[in-house]
Amino acid sequence: MWGKGSLRELPAVADALGCRRVMAVAARSADPAVVLLPGLLGGRYVGRWSDVPAHVPAHQANLAVGSAQETHADAVLAIGGGSTIGLGKIVSLALRLPLIAVPTTFSGAERTSRYFVTTDRGKETGTSDRVLPRAVVYDPELVARLPREVVAGSGIAAVAHCLEVLCHPASEEALASAREGLLLLWDSLPSLTGGAGDLPTRQDALAGACLAGHALHELRRPGVVHHLCDLVSTRHGLGRGLLYAHFLPLVLDAYGDAAVGARAALAELRPGVPAERAVAEFAVRLGLTAEVEPGLVAASVGLGAAELRPLLAELALAAGDRAEAEVFERLVGSC
Repeated sequence: MWGKGSLRELPAVADALGCRRVMAVAARSADPAVVLLPGLLGGRYVGRWSDVPAHVPAHQANLAVGSAQETHADAVLAIGGGSTIGLGKIVSLALRLPLIAVPTTFSGAERTSRYFVTTDRGKETGTSDRVLPRAVVYDPELVARLPREVVAGSGIAAVAHCLEVLCHPASEEALASAREGLLLLWDSLPSLTGGAGDLPTRQDALAGACLAGHALHELRRPGVVHHLCDLVSTRHGLGRGLLYAHFLPLVLDAYGDAAVGARAALAELRPGVPAERAVAEFAVRLGLTAEVEPGLVAASVGLGAAELRPLLAELALAAGDRAEAEVFERLVGSC
């Protein structure tokens, strides 16, 4: 469901899914939307889970699942960014409840079948079509006043979805979604971080994120940069937006000839500019980095080669196939 004010269509969405007891999962940043829920859903609204830390810690996920059980919820409504929707996915998966997603950032998480929790062993991930939302509400009013860092950090994750898909032999549907999503995000995100907040730009950014998430879902696997940022952010508590900004150009370089599709798409956006430099300059435009060529071991990331090499070697050993392992090995060799 798309369009300005589409959050007000939640009653119709709930009716279409046969939902009578809806529990919201929403961090405090979503208060402006959550305050409307009692009036919109009436007696169908059974409350809200508001403790939504980053990376979906397993103990918090268990508590949220328990809360849904206690309220006898028959549907989960996740309003927020990637962590919020990720927590909603876990509750939905654990209790086999339909999920309604209302994204308020540009990560594209609402369109993927990937889910994860963070345990003492690190981030544990999986994929299941059961975590795909039964309905998604894209209301550009909900992203009208996002902080610049949230726009940039979530948006570059969606850009990474697109570029990773274009580095793989994916289906034509996935490749087409990735190319179109990249184009929309490339044009809209710098405008938003630069202060433009007009409705068409916000709609384009949401559409780009939607396509990016769908492309990654169709690929059926996360890419190298996602594995790398997942591990580094979980182990060292670093912001994913900053990590994507630093690692994405280097991962593109490490893909070598496999990145021909990504390079072609970027060449259309920045003719005559090497793909790695185009992405690095894009991150600067978003305000995520201050340098175009930070190198693999960047002071602003706060990790040295001694910390990065074992992480990359670990990812190489756990890679899904030999081609992916070789990308990690090239990254090890470059640091």
